[in-house]
Amino acid sequence: MEPVWFKPDLAEEIMKKDDIFEQTQSVITDIVSGRLDITNLVENMAGVLTNKDVESRERGMKFFTKILKEIPKDYLTEIQIKFISKFYIDRLKDNHRVIPSVIEGYLSLVDMKNYNIQYSGEYFTVLFREVPCQSQVRQDRYNIYLTIQKILEMDAQYMKTLGPDFVYGLISSMDGERDPRNLLFLFNFLPKFLSQIPLGHLVEEMFEVISCYYPIDFHPSPSDPAAVSRDELARALRPCLCARQDFADHCLVLLIEKLDSSLRVAKLDSLMLLAESCKTFKPESYGPFLKTLWSSIQREISHKTDDELKLAAHEALSALVASLASATDDSLENFLRSVLVAMQTAVAEATTVARFTEASRTLLTVANASERSCEMITKSMIPAVVAYYEFKTSVKLQLASLEFLGDLFEVAAHWGVTESLSAQTDDIPQLCLTAVSSPLKEYQLAGFKTLIRVKSALKIDLVLPFVEILMHNIQYSPDDELLGISVETVHAIARMYPELIMSIVVKGKCDLDNLTQDRSALQKRLNLLSNLASIDDFTKIIIEQMLKAITTDEAFNVVKALNASMSNSSLYSDDKVAQIESDHGLIDSILTWLLKEMENSTPIASDDGYDLVSNTIASLPEEKQMQILSRHTTGILEKCANDAYFQVLECLYRSVHRSVYNSHFEGIMSLALRLALDSELEVVRGKACCLVAHFLNKAENSQKFELMYEMLKSYLSSRSRDDVDLCPRLIYLYGWICKALLLRGSDLFQFWLNKIVISISNPECSRAGSEAIRCIVSDLPGSLSARQHCRQSLLYKQRLFQAFAALSERITPPSDKEFYYATWAYVLHQTPKSILKNEISKIVPLAIDALEYDNKDSLIVMIDLLTHFVQVNNDFVAQSLQTILPRLISLTTYPKSMDVRIKSLQCLYEIANCCATRQLLAYKQDTLLALAPALDDRKRRVRSMAVKARTRWFLVGAPGETKQN
Repeated sequence: MEPVWFKPDLAEEIMKKDDIFEQTQSVITDIVSGRLDITNLVENMAGVLTNKDVESRERGMKFFTKILKEIPKDYLTEIQIKFISKFYIDRLKDNHRVIPSVIEGYLSLVDMKNYNIQYSGEYFTVLFREVPCQSQVRQDRYNIYLTIQKILEMDAQYMKTLGPDFVYGLISSMDGERDPRNLLFLFNFLPKFLSQIPLGHLVEEMFEVISCYYPIDFHPSPSDPAAVSRDELARALRPCLCARQDFADHCLVLLIEKLDSSLRVAKLDSLMLLAESCKTFKPESYGPFLKTLWSSIQREISHKTDDELKLAAHEALSALVASLASATDDSLENFLRSVLVAMQTAVAEATTVARFTEASRTLLTVANASERSCEMITKSMIPAVVAYYEFKTSVKLQLASLEFLGDLFEVAAHWGVTESLSAQTDDIPQLCLTAVSSPLKEYQLAGFKTLIRVKSALKIDLVLPFVEILMHNIQYSPDDELLGISVETVHAIARMYPELIMSIVVKGKCDLDNLTQDRSALQKRLNLLSNLASIDDFTKIIIEQMLKAITTDEAFNVVKALNASMSNSSLYSDDKVAQIESDHGLIDSILTWLLKEMENSTPIASDDGYDLVSNTIASLPEEKQMQILSRHTTGILEKCANDAYFQVLECLYRSVHRSVYNSHFEGIMSLALRLALDSELEVVRGKACCLVAHFLNKAENSQKFELMYEMLKSYLSSRSRDDVDLCPRLIYLYGWICKALLLRGSDLFQFWLNKIVISISNPECSRAGSEAIRCIVSDLPGSLSARQHCRQSLLYKQRLFQAFAALSERITPPSDKEFYYATWAYVLHQTPKSILKNEISKIVPLAIDALEYDNKDSLIVMIDLLTHFVQVNNDFVAQSLQTILPRLISLTTYPKSMDVRIKSLQCLYEIANCCATRQLLAYKQDTLLALAPALDDRKRRVRSMAVKARTRWFLVGAPGETKQN
């Protein structure tokens, strides 16, 4: 028996039965198989499609549109599509209840493979004439806009032939659109439409219908789960307003008008629109408006408190100057003269660093924008700032001017105009020499920092005066900061004049043969030499001399200097370290020294030797690592009967690549597990735990990892749990195991984390459990890092927080909760705030309770969290003010930590600033008494914070309150 869709009875079935809509796939199967022609289907539906009853026609169109949406896109022929297109266009004249299905169906038709673009002209003509777009529901309006977009993407040239009537139809269809999702779609679609379709005499009308939304004034509903934000709409609207050159006058008049508005959001949007417009408008468009634009931009740049507004003004200024730079007339020069006059006056009259910095930053923004503006600004300002330095007597202003000169030089170097500015830039190194000749540290630091930035302008006649001052600092200065910058400056000069520095410094003042004659300057000179060794011209002679010195009594100092410099990746690249190892056998020399020190039972005061070996191995390719391990492992293993020798073994294996594996790994893993629990040397236990973690983290998936993991579990299961002394060591090892697994992204970490969490509930083990968690969340230098080729799961701290929070709910906190809250503090401190904001109801009570316990680290973290939550969700915190306020007030006089006192005051200030509640009034008197001691504190930060809090709470009152006199 044939289905009903083969018969005229289909019309009656559609009108009376809903289940026919569930059989559309069967209809499509018969169409695709050739048993039913789609035109015959339409004929069988004639009774419902032409029925006098509107509801029946509506059901008929819904049924056919459903067929059209579900049928394969490549099935219908062009003739069939033409027939259906004409049918749908005719239906546009039907009742408004039928229209939604027509619009939806035609959208599906446009997606058909054989759709002919020529059909769309008639469709749009009838659509715009018969269907008032803004009278339709949101989804139908969206379908209309989407159809227009698809046709544009299909053939923009054809759309141009539709002429002004089509453009007017589009303008009418979107005029008055208020739905944010539809607006976002339109704003994203319009720039492409406007850039391709002529508007004719409708330019002004099109701009008006777009600009009526500017600036965006919209606040999404808090109940909308996928709300469109105001910023999204504003960002999408901007390119629409400047999409065409013939929008230029309209757009610039509009944004200048809004720049003068008192509304902050209007100013921000206008500055961003100005920057956006520079991508499309020709430079000459701005000519009549330049004076007004500069006036408005200058006003916003000088805003005292709104950093976002200032940044937007700088970005707009930069974009405007970059656009004017391509102009063929003198508009750029005229504009820059206005900027220079205003900013030179501001610099000359600056009496504070803030005013000077504001003007200099504006000039740098302009100079950064283009090569032409850079040359004009730097040529004018460098001599002016040099003169300003000599004219001003304020230390801070002179230091600020030195920094500004460095900024100007770097901008000039970026644009490649330093050669044309040599007459101006030659004065900068001379001014730096004047600064570093001062006995004041501040001048020397500023002078050396600026010289490093302008080193290419340094002439040879000034090198010796600088080196004399630098070497005096390196030999005699006790200040670490000045020492560091002095070494960096010598390094910079050495790159410019290697032969001169080799003669004066390396073979002269820092000759290794004469180092012992000046014991007080030994380490400083070694630090300088190891720094200079990173330069190719110096590497061979310095490294050979330093490795030779390792065999002398000065070995410890030499190793310390080499490690400090070679661990600095900005000085020594991996290739450079590998070259030194290959050419000079650095690792063999250091290992020989380490083993000799142990044989002589000489105490080694630091880990510099171990770290130098480890860092050097990290820089080597796999083949070279394998050779070094093969050469040294057996001999060192034989010595490991003495636990201390394990440190040498550990530094060899800590930084190997993940692909490196040899026959010793299993034996070393067993040794490390034993020492992690049994060694009497704490440093050995720590390094053994670290190496176990490295092996677990790096082991390749499948067999190697499973072997390591089973060895670990087997060994630990054999150890007695009754040994009280063993408990802390076991828990510490669990922490390293957990961290290694977590970083490699393995879910196995939860088993070990659970053991640690359980230990926290045991008073005898709570401290050890807390420290294990601290180990997991902390970024420990020299362990489990990418530098050492370890796996690094990007979201491991989030995973830890989620797992720890879930496990904590299953345990009973100990009676003494100090370490329980400390553990939470360690976890929360390392968890991104974006994750915590979803857990406010769980975390805030923890943070409040933790304020009762005398643990500095925990207090700092918890107060910080409370301050953050006050700022993002003050309603929730306000519910607990009666508990929070007395505890915070008490902590403002916390005797053990200045940071706790400061953060307590900051939190009180934020509560007063954000929580508009009468509860605050009840605490004002108590708070005043609590803040009084802080007001007398000699530490400036506490005093400043207390004054802020006191001003907010007692003079102004909480938000929403009447001012108290």
